[in-house]
Amino acid sequence: MATTRREMLVQIAAAPLVAAQQHPGHAPAKPVTAGARKPRTFTQHEYDTLRVLSDLILPPDEKSGGGAAAGTAEFLDVMAVGDAELRARFTGGVAWLDHEMRERHGKTFRECTPAEQKAMLDRLAWREKAPAELRAGAAFFALMRQWTVDAFYSSPQGVKDLGYVGNTAVAEFSGCPDDVVKTLLERSPV
Repeated sequence: MATTRREMLVQIAAAPLVAAQQHPGHAPAKPVTAGARKPRTFTQHEYDTLRVLSDLILPPDEKSGGGAAAGTAEFLDVMAVGDAELRARFTGGVAWLDHEMRERHGKTFRECTPAEQKAMLDRLAWREKAPAELRAGAAFFALMRQWTVDAFYSSPQGVKDLGYVGNTAVAEFSGCPDDVVKTLLERSPV
């Protein structure tokens, strides 16, 4: 049975605590900085390509370091360890993208200029409008965008980027606004 994403995140979060309990007197290891680890699932080239793609999807700005700094490639690498289908979709997607870029520019996606990379991604951005020969790439790019956004907004950087202030004590809670309650009740299947 495959490990779910939630189970994997719980295991990742609990690992330093378990290590500290097993080795009393030793502090837990420092968390790994995004980009500082070696990939477990992907080749280095695939991993580096996923990092470039994640920054093209969510570029760094004044609020956050972008997709790569948030650890998108690391997240994908961990999630693909126990999921052969997911691993194949990403490795196949990177291979497809590199093949197309070699056909067009004689270089892999990462070796191409930012303008060449952007032009390709613009062609893939709308699956419905993509010509038949680009449909596989458009499906891969849609998958990459989805996972990049999920990874980013479940990272500390993404949560900060949203301005999320949950999980904090409030002096007074006046309840859920009436219009929100009404909307939720209207959408409720019960």
